[in-house]
Amino acid sequence: MTVAGQRRRRAPAMSPEDRRDSIVRATLPLLAEHGGNVTTSQIARAAGIAEGTVFRVFADKKELIGACLEAAFRPDGLAAELTAIPATEGLHKSLVRAVRAIGAHVDRLGSLMQGLAASGYRQDDRENADGEDGPMRHLAPISQALSALLAPHDAQLRLGAERSTGYLMGLVFVDRLAGRFGGTTADPEELVDLFLRGAGSSTEEGPQA
Repeated sequence: MTVAGQRRRRAPAMSPEDRRDSIVRATLPLLAEHGGNVTTSQIARAAGIAEGTVFRVFADKKELIGACLEAAFRPDGLAAELTAIPATEGLHKSLVRAVRAIGAHVDRLGSLMQGLAASGYRQDDRENADGEDGPMRHLAPISQALSALLAPHDAQLRLGAERSTGYLMGLVFVDRLAGRFGGTTADPEELVDLFLRGAGSSTEEGPQA
């Protein structure tokens, strides 16, 4: 096939839902890089489609960005990744894998939101329809999956699986957020050691009565 023929080749047939998902996947890294200034021609090139194909499944670029935000915050992929970690690996190793997965998810969200903010992009009511319970709705499946991972080791946790889940997630989020503001971040092994053993020396005496 000639180059001209390749350029005229139509995109493979897909259902509208599959086409939307394909375009969203191609757009997400562009939003982290260019923010709201990404062009539909860049999106089409990354997706391997004609520019007009974008507007067959999205009314405009704002609707596409809204779909990208919804996909980025969707928790089911991370929750499934946590659920797939075998509890038979032991508490420390399981938590290292979990912390690494959660940290990567937070980093992707951070890059996306940082890129959008740097470009001056602002969400409108159409995109920000979750209301006040939006963040908790996204976090709940992740918390549940992590709590289920901790549950078989409940006896090893002073606070139990449910409360320990909240502390561990907070530790990971604060660590990754620090990196976004120029601070240092810990590797997963260090965070898990801190979570399981605390920051104090094991030989340090407790407070005197």
